[in-house]
Amino acid sequence: MAAGQARIECVGVSAADRRRVDVAVDVTPCVEPLTVELVVVDDSGVELCSAAVVDSREWALDKMLHLRRDAGLGEHTLHVGLFREEALVDHVVRRFCFPQPDATGGE
Repeated sequence: MAAGQARIECVGVSAADRRRVDVAVDVTPCVEPLTVELVVVDDSGVELCSAAVVDSREWALDKMLHLRRDAGLGEHTLHVGLFREEALVDHVVRRFCFPQPDATGGE
């Protein structure tokens, strides 16, 4: 399939703890390389982490994202962008929450 027809087929997101997010992205198989950008923002829109997989030919990605600081309470948003060169081909948004710390101070 041509890169311009590629789509994000499925996105899974799970908070591993208050500093890490496990992200799985499936894209339409494509013969041309694509860039996948992953960005996590908090409920105020502050960016907590970002990553880019450049010139990927993989159709299934599984990445552990590491936040710049502990995540706060409330809803967070994962943005997944699929790019061919500099042009946005597809964009998916997923909302999720981090686990609350237990009363003993552990995760």
